[in-house]
Amino acid sequence: MAILTGEELIEIAMRLEEEGEAFYNAAAKQATAAQIKELFEDLAIQEQYHYRAFQQMGRDIVRTALSDEQWDQFQEYTGALLNQRVFDKPDGALSNAASVQDEREALETALGFEKETLKFYQGLRDVVKSADQHTVDRIIGEEEQHIRRLSSVLSVR
Repeated sequence: MAILTGEELIEIAMRLEEEGEAFYNAAAKQATAAQIKELFEDLAIQEQYHYRAFQQMGRDIVRTALSDEQWDQFQEYTGALLNQRVFDKPDGALSNAASVQDEREALETALGFEKETLKFYQGLRDVVKSADQHTVDRIIGEEEQHIRRLSSVLSVR
C-alpha cells in the first residue's frame, strides 16, 4: 500500500469539501422548498470555509508520533474512502445531485456524504500535528452540526 503524505491528506480533505460544495449547489438549484434550498445553500458556503481551513493548514501536517499500526489503519480507511462513490468520477457530486429523484433523496444523499466525511476527519484528527488539531476539531463539530441539521429536516419530511 502506498504511503500518503500530509500534502495528499490535505488534498483529500479539500476534495471532500469541493465535492460537498458542488453537491449542495446543485441540490439547491433543484430544490423547490425554500427551507431545503436555504439549507443546501448554507451548507455549500460552509464547505467553502472548510476548504480554505484545510488549505491554510499547509502541507506538513502529519505528526510523526504515530505507531506503525495507527498509521496503517488510517491509510487503510483512507484508501477505502477513496474507492467509494464519492470519488468514482470527477463529477461524482454533481452526478449524485442530478440523479436524485426528490428533495428527500437529496437530503439522504447529503447525510450519507456528511457521515463519510466526518469519519475521515475523525481519523485525520488523530494524525495531524497538535497545532492543527483544533482546526480539525472545529470542522468536525461543524460536520456534526451538518448531520444534525440534515437529520432534523429529514425527520419532518
